[in-house]
Amino acid sequence: MTLAGALVFLSLVLVLIHVFTSKSLQIEIDPPADSISLRGMPWPVHVQGRYLVRPGNYRLEARRAGYHPLELEIQVGTQASQTLAFSLLKLPGYLDITSAPERGVYIQIDNTSFGSAPIQRLQLEAGTYVLQATANRYLPYTRQLVIEGKHKQQDLEIQLQPGWAEVSIDSQPPHVEAWLDGTRHGQTPLRLELMAGEYRLNLHHPDYLPYTVDFLVVADQPLVLPLAKLQAGTAHVRITSIPSGASVTIDSLDKGQTPLSLALAPNTDHRITLTKPGYRPGHQILEIEPGQQKTFTMHLEAMLGTVIVQATPEDAEVLVEGKTAGRGKLRLELPSAPQRLEVRKPGYLSHTQTITPLVDTPQVIAVTLKPAAAQSRQDPPARITTHQGETLIRLDGGTFSMGAPRREQGRRTNETQHGVALQRPFYIAVREVTNAHFSAFMPSHHSGSYRGHDLSAPDLPAVNLTWDDAVRYCNWLSEREGLEPVYEEKNGTWVAKTPLPAGYRLPTESEWEWAARWRPGRMLAKYAWGDEYPPLEVTGNYADHAASGLLEDIIDGYDDGFAVAAPVGSFRPNPLGLFDLDGNVAEWCHDYHSIYPALSEETYIDPAGPATGSKHVIRGASWMRSTLSSTRLSYRDQDNKPHVDVGFRIARYLD
Repeated sequence: MTLAGALVFLSLVLVLIHVFTSKSLQIEIDPPADSISLRGMPWPVHVQGRYLVRPGNYRLEARRAGYHPLELEIQVGTQASQTLAFSLLKLPGYLDITSAPERGVYIQIDNTSFGSAPIQRLQLEAGTYVLQATANRYLPYTRQLVIEGKHKQQDLEIQLQPGWAEVSIDSQPPHVEAWLDGTRHGQTPLRLELMAGEYRLNLHHPDYLPYTVDFLVVADQPLVLPLAKLQAGTAHVRITSIPSGASVTIDSLDKGQTPLSLALAPNTDHRITLTKPGYRPGHQILEIEPGQQKTFTMHLEAMLGTVIVQATPEDAEVLVEGKTAGRGKLRLELPSAPQRLEVRKPGYLSHTQTITPLVDTPQVIAVTLKPAAAQSRQDPPARITTHQGETLIRLDGGTFSMGAPRREQGRRTNETQHGVALQRPFYIAVREVTNAHFSAFMPSHHSGSYRGHDLSAPDLPAVNLTWDDAVRYCNWLSEREGLEPVYEEKNGTWVAKTPLPAGYRLPTESEWEWAARWRPGRMLAKYAWGDEYPPLEVTGNYADHAASGLLEDIIDGYDDGFAVAAPVGSFRPNPLGLFDLDGNVAEWCHDYHSIYPALSEETYIDPAGPATGSKHVIRGASWMRSTLSSTRLSYRDQDNKPHVDVGFRIARYLD
């Protein structure tokens, strides 16, 4: 009894020591655990939700269904009362994903790809995610996804909305070619499934004016476009004459010279009259149907006069209008109109004069050529003709201020003014290079068409060609005439030789602007027609009333009679005798594009542009241009790609 009592007393003492030296510890678990275990020495005492423990290390274990077990070492400090808080993490959840459509729906969760639906037993930690679903031709799908976790199974069905709508297109008349944003879709009537967005519909029929409408497709909302009622197309007629160059009047209105292409009102009788000095007038009544394209040729009857030419020496060559008529003494029957008569022989000075044969009275022209040791280099011919029949005139150049003043309305930043002195005389072509000329060099070339309007007629300017194509044509001309070619190919790029040889080339930009803007009295023209916009009379081929069905921007009240390009030389020449510098087609120039320094006091001598660059200069307006800015003669553009409204003319130095 004494030993037992001693043990009880000792135990009581130890308990009291433990109680009075232990610290109070509270453990908080979120969410509350199903079971908590705290182990260590001396053994913790659990009293009314708290533990009495001595300072030291203990192992805590907590468990709750659906959560990861909590197992960790904790440390109890020396504070009298302490609280430790812990959180339990949920176990992952499982997700099954199905979709409509059933296949081809690609799933991303928080920007991580999980492949395409259906997806089964996808394990994800509990939490909130962003789910994205995409499929071809469907609208993107995004939603917030909450995974409950705790090994629970969740199901998600995704319904994607169509990204398209059915669009119905019909026209009057039917069976019209339909194009959407430049892609052909067949003939009306049409039912198309189109993705949501903006579209431009173009309808084309050879007998009707083009029809254009913009519309908006809203996903999953069927759209029936209003019936497209096409207007009967303007008729087109091409008039030629033998000989060419006859003046054309239609219904008493002057329209230009043959060859001539223009639009006419359909279903109406038109009285066409052709006149040419030395020929009897020709008349024709023409009726043309809507949308019809018709060509007719009128043979003019010559009113002949007799001219007797007596040339000395007797073997001197006689030419009429540049064509050989014979040698020595000749009796010629020529149209009663001004004719250019030339008598020439190597070693003699050539003789040129204008004659007008008389219908009833023979004329005698006696010409005696004077010997000459050599043609004076100071007196080069005013005109030369290529073997293709292209005429070039000599310009002696001058000094001028190239570009436009800063305050000029419509001026662009690349038109900085700078002084230019053209000291080296040069020849420049009277007309742009035609399809007939260019096809002799490149038979495979085709200038194409624009919205049903042909651009490939022989007398139209050659277009849809690159700068490289143009300089290769120049080299071809030079080689055929025994001149040194100006351009050579280096590493796949065509470049000009330095200094520029006397072969055929493109006009330099300064030569082009001088030729286009020169006016008597050393004034520089702003526009071809004057100083104010718009033009008050027809002076050239611009975007006009005739092109109102093809182009959005036109010159109000202006009608030059051509919807697209016109035959070269269809309008009156500028004061130097050059045609179409102010319109018809824009033209490639020799130079790489660059911007000359502003406020520079330097005068550039015969500038030919920088030696290298990325794009070449394009000068002049065209049948597609109509604005105040782009019709100015100082307007500059640049590119390397072919265009339906960009052609070229040729030039060369004298030597």
